Amino acid sequence: MRLFRARALSNSCPSNPKLSPNLTSTTDAFSLAPSYSAALLHQDLTAELQIRDTLSLYPLAIDGKNFAALDLVFTPDVVANYSPPLNVLTPLANVITALNESLRPVTTQHLLGTQIIDVRPGACEARSLTYYTASHFGTRDFYGEVLYGYGQYQDAWVKNDVTGQWRINARTLVYMV
Repeated sequence: MRLFRARALSNSCPSNPKLSPNLTSTTDAFSLAPSYSAALLHQDLTAELQIRDTLSLYPLAIDGKNFAALDLVFTPDVVANYSPPLNVLTPLANVITALNESLRPVTTQHLLGTQIIDVRPGACEARSLTYYTASHFGTRDFYGEVLYGYGQYQDAWVKNDVTGQWRINARTLVYMV
């Protein structure tokens, strides 16, 4: 595991995050664009690129079955609602275990698509919404079976003041189909 120190260790970011996503409800798809658009006018583009690059590591870790590499994407205390059948998982060790076990009988290809990133004023917190398509190809007893998943990752991000790295501290997976 990589060292990821809490924001509270520095005075440059607030100790109480402003983003506290409700992991049991989701944002109505028709309300998404207006909820992001005003915030994007004057945004830290470096932070946006860092978040986008970090998020790109997720499918590489999942599809490569390198679940330990998820520490490059999530904070150790992440709360992730992967919806049924996995539901809410925390901390990162439990996320890794659940994803490893549930994806063991398949090979996968995760494609990230439409994406919007909102870096909050002060550049200590952000939120993102990313559409995904996940293809699951059965192996062994499930050979020949294919399952496609379509949805969104709704993520809350925090910046580590010591390393400058961004990590997801809350994720909600929303199935769209």
